[in-house]
Amino acid sequence: SYRRLFDLALKLEGINRHAGKHAAGVVISDTDLIERIPLCKVGDDPATQFTMGEVEEVGLLKMDFLGLRTLTLIEDCLKLIKKTARLVIDPDKIPLEDKKSFDLIARGDTIGVFQLESSGFRKLLVDARPDRFEDIIALLALYRPGPLQSHMHTRFIERKHGREPITLEHPLLEPILRDTYGCFLYQEQIMILANKVAGFSLSEADTLRKA
Repeated sequence: SYRRLFDLALKLEGINRHAGKHAAGVVISDTDLIERIPLCKVGDDPATQFTMGEVEEVGLLKMDFLGLRTLTLIEDCLKLIKKTARLVIDPDKIPLEDKKSFDLIARGDTIGVFQLESSGFRKLLVDARPDRFEDIIALLALYRPGPLQSHMHTRFIERKHGREPITLEHPLLEPILRDTYGCFLYQEQIMILANKVAGFSLSEADTLRKA
């Protein structure tokens, strides 16, 4: 009957319809995974039958390991420079305050730069004219549907260049929002706000962040 089918559908509602996998997700355990969680195969690869949240709930660690072609390109360039110009460059010693680099970024000449190369982001760079590394981090946080639709990126840019005053509802917010010109951009800022201003414990602040 329809009633029996409806009851069956309710029972099956929480069952996953297919097995998927995160391309970069790796689950780390102190012993063989089969002793900790149920496994299955997705194609030829072993995968957990637990979701990301469930994996963490049973005490395992899930990490994302990303491989970027741009890092390979940088490595190839460094080898060519060493071979042709006899010059050894250590990427870890390149200063993050290099003015020529920021001039290039502010012009939107970032094709081939990871996460900075789309036409929309290059326009954002031209408008914002970042001149410090923290600005790039902030723009990456702003270049998402929510902040763009609410025009938070416009507020950030206007405040950065002094065309809009930075207003804070409470003096305790100044150290929290100093680097983002009075704009809430990061989950950590919300957690610090809840802790320092509202008196939440860090655990309670994390619950607020999730909400």
